[in-house]
Amino acid sequence: MKGNWDGAIVQDPNEPMNNDADFRSLIENLPVLFYIVDVRPPFSPRYVSPAFSRFGYPLEMWTSDPDIWLKVIHPDDLDWVFEQTAASSDSGKDADYEYRIFDSNGDLVWVRDRGCLIHDQDGKLLFREGVMLDVTERKQAEQAMIESEQRYRSLFENANDIIYVHDLKGRYLSLNSAAERVFGYTRKEALSLHMSEVIAPEHLELARRMFRQKLEGSSEQTTYELDCITKGGSRVTLEINSTVLTVDGEPVAIQGIARDVTERRHAEEALKESEKRYRRIFENANDIIYTHDLDGNFTSLNHTGELVTGYTRDEAMRMTLFDIIAPESLHTAIEMTSKGLDEERPTRYEIDIVAKDGRLVPLEISTRLIMKRGLPLGVQGIGRDITERRRAEEALRASELQFRQLGEGIYHQVWTAKANGELDYVNQRTVEYFDKPYKEIIGSGWQGLIHPDDLENCLLRWNDSLTTGIYYEVEFRLKRHDGTYRWHKARANPGHNADGAITKWFGTNTDIDDQKQTEDKLNYLARHDALTGLPNRSELMTHLRGAVSRAERSTTSRFALLFLDLDRFKVINDSLGHMVGDKLLKTIAERLDVMVRPGDIVARLGGDEFVILLNRTGGREEVVRVADRIQQSIEKPFDIDGYEIFTSASIGIILSDNVRREPEEFLRDADSAMYRAKESGKARYEVFDAEMHVNSMNLLETETDLRRAVERNDFVVLFQPIVDLADGTVTEFEALIRWKHAERGLIPPDEFIGVAEETGLIVPIGRWAILQACENIAKWQKKSVRRLSVSVNLSAKQLMHPTLIDDIRNVISDTGIEPFQLKLEVTESVVMEQSDRSLRVLRELDRIGVSLATDDFGTGYSSLSYLARFPFDRLKIDRSFIDKMVIDGKSSAIVKTILTLGENLGMDVVAEGIESEEQLRRLQLFGCRLGQGFLFSEPVTADAAPKVLGKPTTQLFEGSIHSDIGINHDILELDNLQ
Repeated sequence: MKGNWDGAIVQDPNEPMNNDADFRSLIENLPVLFYIVDVRPPFSPRYVSPAFSRFGYPLEMWTSDPDIWLKVIHPDDLDWVFEQTAASSDSGKDADYEYRIFDSNGDLVWVRDRGCLIHDQDGKLLFREGVMLDVTERKQAEQAMIESEQRYRSLFENANDIIYVHDLKGRYLSLNSAAERVFGYTRKEALSLHMSEVIAPEHLELARRMFRQKLEGSSEQTTYELDCITKGGSRVTLEINSTVLTVDGEPVAIQGIARDVTERRHAEEALKESEKRYRRIFENANDIIYTHDLDGNFTSLNHTGELVTGYTRDEAMRMTLFDIIAPESLHTAIEMTSKGLDEERPTRYEIDIVAKDGRLVPLEISTRLIMKRGLPLGVQGIGRDITERRRAEEALRASELQFRQLGEGIYHQVWTAKANGELDYVNQRTVEYFDKPYKEIIGSGWQGLIHPDDLENCLLRWNDSLTTGIYYEVEFRLKRHDGTYRWHKARANPGHNADGAITKWFGTNTDIDDQKQTEDKLNYLARHDALTGLPNRSELMTHLRGAVSRAERSTTSRFALLFLDLDRFKVINDSLGHMVGDKLLKTIAERLDVMVRPGDIVARLGGDEFVILLNRTGGREEVVRVADRIQQSIEKPFDIDGYEIFTSASIGIILSDNVRREPEEFLRDADSAMYRAKESGKARYEVFDAEMHVNSMNLLETETDLRRAVERNDFVVLFQPIVDLADGTVTEFEALIRWKHAERGLIPPDEFIGVAEETGLIVPIGRWAILQACENIAKWQKKSVRRLSVSVNLSAKQLMHPTLIDDIRNVISDTGIEPFQLKLEVTESVVMEQSDRSLRVLRELDRIGVSLATDDFGTGYSSLSYLARFPFDRLKIDRSFIDKMVIDGKSSAIVKTILTLGENLGMDVVAEGIESEEQLRRLQLFGCRLGQGFLFSEPVTADAAPKVLGKPTTQLFEGSIHSDIGINHDILELDNLQ
């Protein structure tokens, strides 16, 4: 038997999988897709591994249908895949390509296919075998990266502001299209320019000063304005915001954003000019502008005042109001001035004044108080000569009929009323709206048509306007001719005579019922969940506060709160899409809503969380029965877009009792009970009790103690040897942290790491542990000729923390160890939760030279693609496999497979949790090189650790058989598996 893959096992094609149980077991349990097919088209499968079931087709279909490839490969890929496969058969070379396959749902899956030819011992071609890997995520990630780059380029090019980069000598390195638009240069022309060629000469020194500030570090960022010269010679003003770009801490260029503020600069200059114009307006205004103190003495007068009155400004400054106002208008002037002082608001009225030559001049006066620090100092007034206007008033009254006709063409209900509020005119639109005779509307007014609930407020507001003369505006419901009430907004302004008295009211009524309905809908949406229509958190808390208040007033007003969280909803969302997930949430909301009584509240807090408020409920047994019915209802299958979906709910329950709680505390405690239900296995309920409260308090106490421990460094690092299983020598350790609690002694990590993760304290704790481990290794290295190393575990929070890379560099620099002497261990689940971000961090650590290990291998994703993507140097076999290895054949086979996989991938393999000599002997027989466990040593202090360096830890290695054996030859080699 022979093949083109190193180490591949070949046997009789008539019995492809029966002669090696280990091989078959491994192949059938690998996550990769293994196959054996004919060497000629249509390459009918002879065997496929169970992993092919991921495509959704019955497994037997692959070997029973000779044309299966023609049906599942994407039509655009089929011809070239067959051509390359046939060419591989003709040339004898391995095939390695990627193409698309339709799964049973019609979705496309990208696969990487690596195949080779298998010959018998005489060189006869038997069949083709190979493996497939699902590379869909990588393909999607590549496409997402291309789209992200396109979005960034679009943002850069389409920005309204100029975005630029220039080197430290002032030469431009990059510019966006906004620079071309503002300066008029093409990008090629602009990139050949020096910044001094575009900056206005008088602003060059400013630009150089800002440049020096950034380079010298006195300012990380500078913002300033300067003028530049465009290609056409025009001047533009730019607001510059720029920072230094650095590489490895050294400045290499300047990046900036420049905004064209030329128009704003012009506006500021225009404002100054406007102030000058104001002075000119004051002096040259057509109206009289004046001021006087509270005794009526004039304090200022403009030029128009001199022209109208005939008095010079100096003469006027020696006069008072009483010297110039006509006697018949004096009372009005005094009354309106007093009114302005009393009410502190502008007044408007008409008076006559006596000019120097004795002429009476009618003026319309508008005044306001001059205030300083809340106290009136005088009066500012504007007097308009209304001689011509008074002449025109008669003509205006004569044309009143024409203006009334204008009112008939307005869409609103237009009306006028006498000074007492009695209607004296409505337009035709009003008559049509109420379908009543004109005279009947005029005679009866609106009172009989206003909704009874709105009448009192309308009359109150109207009477106030009639009394005060202020603008009238109010909303109310009016009965239309068909008997329906519709919302209206009424507005009215008073009309005054020359003496300031109200002579008329001019008003409109506008139908705003449609607008009101829209406002009601918006108010509803603010209190309800947009997806399900259920009350949202805000509305729930309103009802819950009411329930708490009622329960505090009466012992019979008991209630219960049920907090529901769907189990596995994220899996449904991720696998079937958010649209299906949303439809499922809506359907669940409908089921919950029909299960409660009138008066009970079903609310959605967001995501897959629902809360049910049971008002006026009985005891625990009744509430538990409700919870049971809810779970039974939710566990029934849901038919969503052709998918039969199953889910369940974890429910937390709290019942009102004699303990006083705030509404937020009820919600919090129901949430805590729900999490207890999830932790206990999901699809169940838990009732909040005193024990949960105690646990919550204990958790809070643990967090408080842990924060103090971090401040005082109340921790110790222990070291467990990692043993060379060939001869028992020790050159490396795993660092394990313990908490030195003042009362509870040494606390293992299982009892505090979870709290540290949740609170973020794991970051400073982990940073301290890495420093302690490296400092000890550096100290021991000075007395050892062997190269020592130490392994330290990283949690998810540490791996994702933005300072991790700098922390590791600082530790290596401060302790003086070589980077490879530090080995960082992460679990598969930690890495895969944030695979893309984890990959970036791990690659950076790899570039530093730190060794990387995957911990608890075999218990998480166990994906070969995961090993191929990430730069791991070591696999650590989880202790659960080592523990069962002697009594469980499957665990033993898994250990052998991981050892072979590590050897073929060029990775060290460490067995954890070795506690018996039988486990040791079996691992030695399998070819395992490294191990750790209580058989050799418990974790020891930093003082005791150097004593085991370099020499066998026990007598277990005397006469070791490991040196006499090689790797077991019945183990499948996986050199070419990715």
